[in-house]
Amino acid sequence: AYVHHATTVATPVTLFKKSHVCGSRHPRCCETAPLLLYLSEVLPTVPYILFFVKTMAARFLSSVAILVVALHGATAFHVASSPRPAGTHLEAVSRREAFVASTSAALLAGVPLEALAGQGAPPAAKPDYKTAAKFYFNGVFRDLKYPEGYRIVAGAVGKAGSVTLQDRPGGKVFDIPMKATKDEATGKITVDMDLSIYRSGYPKSVVATVKKDGCLQFPDGNLWKKDKGVAGLYIDGFAPYPKYRRIVLPAQKGKVAVTMVSGKQIFDVPGIDLGGKKGIQVDFPGNKQCTGKFNSKQGTITWLDGNIWTKV
Repeated sequence: AYVHHATTVATPVTLFKKSHVCGSRHPRCCETAPLLLYLSEVLPTVPYILFFVKTMAARFLSSVAILVVALHGATAFHVASSPRPAGTHLEAVSRREAFVASTSAALLAGVPLEALAGQGAPPAAKPDYKTAAKFYFNGVFRDLKYPEGYRIVAGAVGKAGSVTLQDRPGGKVFDIPMKATKDEATGKITVDMDLSIYRSGYPKSVVATVKKDGCLQFPDGNLWKKDKGVAGLYIDGFAPYPKYRRIVLPAQKGKVAVTMVSGKQIFDVPGIDLGGKKGIQVDFPGNKQCTGKFNSKQGTITWLDGNIWTKV
């Protein structure tokens, strides 16, 4: 396909001249003139068709980008081939549309946009303390009975949520349903979870009381405390919580496991705990290593693309 200096009509095969009187020296231009002249006479809505084709092309690219991210997500973001450089998409689509398509896929997966080199800077996010306060009973917790494991509580009041449990590194992971309820008179929140899935003989309904600091107190005296380090459940500054949430869990030998829940898609990304304010370094698609600075006082991880993850 080729493009030269005149209004063009997009087709699945090539790009033709709308009129041969433009002065082009390309032979294919003159050969197609009769057909295109006829089309211009009987199809006065050609401009609308052009707009439709252009719009659908952009949407198609966005869908393909999202599909590729989703498929590769099943293998911890492993990309089998090298990514194409920015600006090498179909010439019939503008750079702006290509940027929209690629950033749509990135936001879906939770990938910091700094991993998309040469695409331009997105608007910066701000710490979302309002959402964090609303979901203060969510988070990554340490069970006093299983200090080497973790518990992840995620969900809104009055809606179905989930609790993920692992007693020790490398152990079995359990996902159980939970529902948070708020007492309108006292303002207190309780979390009802089905622990029979987690342990045989445990009741289907175990109600934990949420304390002011967000910790969960159980009837038997057990307490789930929130992790105070970089490990935690985060709100993505570019995506709505809790449908889109980012989980950072400590791993062995100074590594971290980053899980990105994006609707029904769940992606696991390897990373390194750099320690203290240095934050974490995460391996994103296309061999992109992105560093997020951790602020323990603010409870945030800040990325170079302007995105901020706020800890719940």
